[in-house]
Amino acid sequence: MQEKIKVNIVSEAQAWRVEGQGVYTATLVLMEALKKRNDVEVYLNGNGLYDIAHLHTPGLYAVSKGLLTGKRLVISAHVVPESVLGSLVLANVWLPFFTLYLKNYYNLADMVIAVAPRVKRDLEEIGVKAPIVFVPNPVNLERFYPDLKLRKEGRRRLGINNDDFVAICSGQLQPRKGVDTFIEVAKSLPYIKFVWVGGQPFSVLTAGYIEMNEKIKNAPSNVIFTGIVPYEDMPLYLNSADIFFFPSFQENFPMSVLEAASCGLPLLLRDNVEYKEPYKDLYIPAKNDAEFRNYIIKLFEDKSFREEYKKKALMLAHEYSSDNVAQMMMDVYREVLKNPPRMRRDYITLEPFREEWRRIFRNVKYKDIPHSSLRRRSILKKPEDKIY
Repeated sequence: MQEKIKVNIVSEAQAWRVEGQGVYTATLVLMEALKKRNDVEVYLNGNGLYDIAHLHTPGLYAVSKGLLTGKRLVISAHVVPESVLGSLVLANVWLPFFTLYLKNYYNLADMVIAVAPRVKRDLEEIGVKAPIVFVPNPVNLERFYPDLKLRKEGRRRLGINNDDFVAICSGQLQPRKGVDTFIEVAKSLPYIKFVWVGGQPFSVLTAGYIEMNEKIKNAPSNVIFTGIVPYEDMPLYLNSADIFFFPSFQENFPMSVLEAASCGLPLLLRDNVEYKEPYKDLYIPAKNDAEFRNYIIKLFEDKSFREEYKKKALMLAHEYSSDNVAQMMMDVYREVLKNPPRMRRDYITLEPFREEWRRIFRNVKYKDIPHSSLRRRSILKKPEDKIY
């Protein structure tokens, strides 16, 4: 019997419970899919020594844990330099420094996972020399699927009538996501309900924080902003809708699109170059506000057109199911373990330092570490505690 691969999933989003954003969800779904397999043991932010440390966030916590707990280092590239523009405050000022940091961060890896084909090209352009392979974000088809009971309950919670036509979007409330477009299109179609699920998990660090909240406060009456909702409730909200309207200006491989597709919602997305390769012809691309408006009207009036793109959405979701992606990830892990580390690591020399690190983390409580109010921490688990 083949020995199980021990993988330490490292994510600051999980450690500090920064929910309501895609990296948290992508990491969670991957862990759930790997946990179902019998050829891998999965740990979350563990303190032992594992075959592979798989990093999902680029912070110093993740970097230090990855270097100290993994015989090999795999890094998922959820973030490229462009991702922070229109997302975080003053990003255009510190972008050159962040780009340099990302370059060095990804070059630590024995293998970089590009979550979209465009991400691979972006990383190569900034000088990443580590091997890069495309493995998409996964979607859990057992959690997200079309369901009439969920549709009814979702509409009840939102206060929407059964015969209303609903366009939904999910994502953080920030300029990059196209909130302005969402509101403007809604103003021009008062007989259609528009629902935005998501909030501002980074609070005042969000780009345009004050302006964004002012626009939300003055949005027309046919627009509903739910704020951040629990992940387990997302199938309910998505099923309440008729179409998925996603006007974001820049994405890598958004979880929200896959989740909407899994619920059978026709996908109306901005005509971004990064969508063309992974989504093929399975979505509706729109270049501007006028095209968004016209396609929403067509989807509202033409049932056959709506059904066509519902079927295409479900095809897309099945292509990126969590089971398929978990198999792709296991193939990467095995390939990485066949080769020596890219960076020279003397484990005999490092092991005393590793043991001291683990000892400190076993005995220090999170509440003793200075942190922001967003970082709701609990006592660290023992090194060999599994995530489930």
